[in-house]
Amino acid sequence: MSRGRSDEDTVKLKVQYNKDGVQTFFRVKRSIKLQKLMEAFCKKRSLDPKSMQFTFDGVGLQKNKTPEELGMEDGDEIDALELVDGA
Repeated sequence: MSRGRSDEDTVKLKVQYNKDGVQTFFRVKRSIKLQKLMEAFCKKRSLDPKSMQFTFDGVGLQKNKTPEELGMEDGDEIDALELVDGA
């Protein structure tokens, strides 16, 4: 009948990195904390999580929030911004 996760339980999100514009796609459970997605993105792109800020609709994302809590839907975009030291 069902194979693995159902589409109702997951959401497909894209993360766009501001430095090169490359989009990375993730399918995650709606109930998973966004920290997992942020860590996975940084690991995949070999980035330091401490040097990154993630935003959704222009608002900084809190690591302990879930896609469900933020009303995220398939295709929503998260911006990954590399923070610059000094300047």
